[in-house]
Amino acid sequence: MAFTVDETTGDITLVQGDSGILYVTDLPTDENYTLYFAFYDDKRNIIGSEMSVQAKGEDTVSISILSSVTDLLTVDKKEDAAEYYYGLKLCLEDTGYENTLIINDGDIGDLNTVTVYPKKVEGIIT
Repeated sequence: MAFTVDETTGDITLVQGDSGILYVTDLPTDENYTLYFAFYDDKRNIIGSEMSVQAKGEDTVSISILSSVTDLLTVDKKEDAAEYYYGLKLCLEDTGYENTLIINDGDIGDLNTVTVYPKKVEGIIT
């Protein structure tokens, strides 16, 4: 697979245009939280749009990241790879609660990196 998530750091490695699944575990189960996910660049601009998934009281959710989303993570032709980042936020819309998640034992300032390699083949043509 050309979409991998490091189990310790949460860092993602992928080929531009490939799809994959990000599993988020150890979520609180006391409420029906919504988990938001977004890719962003080094200037903190969100790439594409935020995605969300309902946790529905479960401690683990999966975020399906489609090829149409990772296709927006471009790699300059002069570069071997590009680096992007991602963020996760747990929210309760009823109360206005919002909490940015920190992966494993990371610090508040740690970045969740996404290393993107250029696509090698187009695949399904739509």
